[in-house]
Amino acid sequence: MQTQQIPFSKLRLSPANARKSFSQAGVEALAISIDAYGLLQPVIVSPAPDKKSLFYVHAGGRRWRAIAKLIESGELPKNATVDARVCDDETAALAEEISMAENLIREAMSPADECSGYRAIIEKGATEEDVARRFGVTVRHVQGRLRLADLAEPIFNALAASEITLDVAKAYGSTPDRDAQLASWNYFNGHSQGTNPMSIRRHLAGNAIDATSAVALLVGEDDYVAAGGRIERDLFAGDGEGKWLDSEIAETIAIERLEREAEAIAIRENLAWVRPVLATHVHYEATEALRDYYRPRVPLSDEAQARMTEIGERLQAIEEEIDEAPDQATVNALEIENAGLESEYDELSNRAHYIPEEDRPHVGTFLLINAQGEPVLSPRYYSTAPAKRATATPKTSKPGEPGTIDDTLPRGLEEHLAKDRRDVLALHVAQDPSLALDLTIFGLARRFTGQPAYNDTGVMVMIGELFDPGGLSGVPLSTALEELEAVRTALPGEWAAAENSFAAFLAFRALDEADKAAWLAYAVSRSLKASLTAGGHANAFQTGLGALLEIDTAAYWRPGPENFFDRIRKPQILSILGGLDPELPGRYASAKKSELSSTAAKLCSGEAIVTPEVKARALGWIPDVMSFTAADTPGEPETAPVNDDSGKDQAPIDNGGDEDVDDTNPGVNDVAAADEAMAEAA
Repeated sequence: MQTQQIPFSKLRLSPANARKSFSQAGVEALAISIDAYGLLQPVIVSPAPDKKSLFYVHAGGRRWRAIAKLIESGELPKNATVDARVCDDETAALAEEISMAENLIREAMSPADECSGYRAIIEKGATEEDVARRFGVTVRHVQGRLRLADLAEPIFNALAASEITLDVAKAYGSTPDRDAQLASWNYFNGHSQGTNPMSIRRHLAGNAIDATSAVALLVGEDDYVAAGGRIERDLFAGDGEGKWLDSEIAETIAIERLEREAEAIAIRENLAWVRPVLATHVHYEATEALRDYYRPRVPLSDEAQARMTEIGERLQAIEEEIDEAPDQATVNALEIENAGLESEYDELSNRAHYIPEEDRPHVGTFLLINAQGEPVLSPRYYSTAPAKRATATPKTSKPGEPGTIDDTLPRGLEEHLAKDRRDVLALHVAQDPSLALDLTIFGLARRFTGQPAYNDTGVMVMIGELFDPGGLSGVPLSTALEELEAVRTALPGEWAAAENSFAAFLAFRALDEADKAAWLAYAVSRSLKASLTAGGHANAFQTGLGALLEIDTAAYWRPGPENFFDRIRKPQILSILGGLDPELPGRYASAKKSELSSTAAKLCSGEAIVTPEVKARALGWIPDVMSFTAADTPGEPETAPVNDDSGKDQAPIDNGGDEDVDDTNPGVNDVAAADEAMAEAA
């Protein structure tokens, strides 16, 4: 072969070229590279046997397309020449071999090499935006590769040697702490879960797990201890409580059990795959490469279709006959017939779901664990195939009663509480279609009453993402939000997979009225803003709405270290403890803030060993701002404030609504003991 420059206008793609498909995005990226650095590798051509002065391109079709794009955009002149190696052998066989060799033997750059390359360019002064622009990738892609370049050396070397996947490397990169990366690497290297990114992420997030967690309940304390696991218990912890310090032991036992169960379910349900997940819900990372699969219903038989048509016609006739009925007896008979026909129609409509044979090799689901530690199958199904192209609980504290926290909560905590309270309200709205319908009609009608209204979307009804406060990031999921997600996953969703919007609308219209109402309720629940009873996120309407629904926040939200106690002052915690049990402030006055926070959390979650009266007050206590109770409660006596040494008076803690508490425990509202303990703490 000899190399020479040939005008682009004389080059044609060879009919023998093996690559028949290509990525438009890849061609655009290659064009950017050629524009920046020139053509680094010549194309391989041979003279066209049937067209004089023309050449067939056998290897380099993507380069040919990229250069054509540059000429079309004006980046290169129309008479541009291309470096080419000319093959004199014009036989089709050799041309086919050249093309196949070019496309099969070539090896793509590994992620590790890409990381090192990006870092080298950045170290020479280029910005992340420069790198993204030069190589036709996104800035986020460059940032992700640069983070992988900072992995601990053994992990990066394993990525470079293709000993671990890119997803596993990303899991280790979820923390910038190299020591933590190495600790997890030493544990997972050679471990059965060493290829599971979620297990690695969970291990990096923290080793200890609670004895009442789903994983612990699945494993069982006896099996965990028998495997060498250690348990740490504090003063309040009893049997079956405490912290399991060796989470890797518990997770190993748990995943082995789930894997056995998953294999059995896959065989029993005739699914292509069932993947075990050590969590109560499926994480985004697990479904990122999958697509939702909505199982169709068994098709109606001709007889069933004819019968449904017959029933529909008869139901319409019954309505007319009832209007013209001569007496009540006739009406009663027609209503009985109507009820029977509606029941029969519903039975015919409610057909079983199934998976067509052509889809079975790709369809599966996930095996999860519920809050009680029991293996449960996810109600959602997924496919690995590419998407087809479209042609009664204790009362809570009330304002003015003991238990009121002052209004000096940190801004971040206030935003977090507002989001959690909104989640509780949203869960109740999603479960009440009638109320959701009223809210929707109210919102639609109000804009035509002359009141100010604003909508810049061009759509009259639009519900977007959750209206979370802007300062929130990385907060744990609330129990209410997890239950709300369970509501969504239980809704029928196959109608949304139709080939276009109108077809999806027709499929949606065919749903049962109850299913449509349930979708409405869920959608309205997602429109709620985060709110509190008072403060910067106060919303009297939502507070009244929650009171209308008789929501008991304490049943869905409990104060813990991360979502409350770690973020308030020590005197405030002592005041709360003093209201629940007057002996606690003196006992913990000299305790560290972290120990005090943990103690308060255990007490309010019912994990502490205390008297039944104290436990009832603790289980019913919440900050006033989290309640759905009207701010002004007439007839409630004022309570003497507690001094928390902060310069502001703070009311003592609620007695949990126990009207006889002063008779059984006269010291519960005695402020002196709490004052003395907080003075020592200050």
